Amino acid sequence: MELKAFSAYKNLSDRVLVSQVLSLPHNEEAAVFLLYCRYEPLLRKIYLNYTKDMSWYDDCIDELFIHLKGAACDWHGLALFEWNSTFGYWLGKVARNKFTDFLPRLIDNRVNRVYIDDDEAETPSVQLPDRGEDDYERTEQKVLLLEAISLLEDEDQRFVILKRLQGYNSKEMALLLRKRWEKHGIRKFNNRHEEVIPDAAYVDVRTQRAKDNLRRIIAAKF
Repeated sequence: MELKAFSAYKNLSDRVLVSQVLSLPHNEEAAVFLLYCRYEPLLRKIYLNYTKDMSWYDDCIDELFIHLKGAACDWHGLALFEWNSTFGYWLGKVARNKFTDFLPRLIDNRVNRVYIDDDEAETPSVQLPDRGEDDYERTEQKVLLLEAISLLEDEDQRFVILKRLQGYNSKEMALLLRKRWEKHGIRKFNNRHEEVIPDAAYVDVRTQRAKDNLRRIIAAKF
């Protein structure tokens, strides 16, 4: 991540940054700086102790971010830190626990999940059949789906579809998409010139459009 966008945080102590995150209104940008800038080398080193395949790294850090923020978005996970050690030491222990638990599930999901699911839909809108095909055929189907996803022109559509495949719900994806926009300095505006802030509804719209486009891509190319 480019540090330029976070120059206001560069000289602040961990204690000040954590306080900004926990205080109302929660400063989410300070949390992004801590995980994705200041402690990125530490977290990357911890991750590499588990696997040298960096394709899982961003997913693990995203999961750590969501854990610290908590289901109620009140930063309950971060609030558990009581300053009995350095913040880096504590964050490293939390990261190891999350990576140990999450990485095997993440790999297993990406290998075995073959459909793009709605949060509460009984029948997925886009699904590769699972009728007991042999491993080769099923692997081929997954490759075709990933290839079709790569052909989506809209980056947000590719992002939400891939996160859906990993099992994230719309609320979680909205949080990750906001973080992604902040990371890359992305700002978007609607037809009324109002700034767009990704929420669950925005994710659902992008997901449905991605599914419609995937149907056309698969029908035309595969």
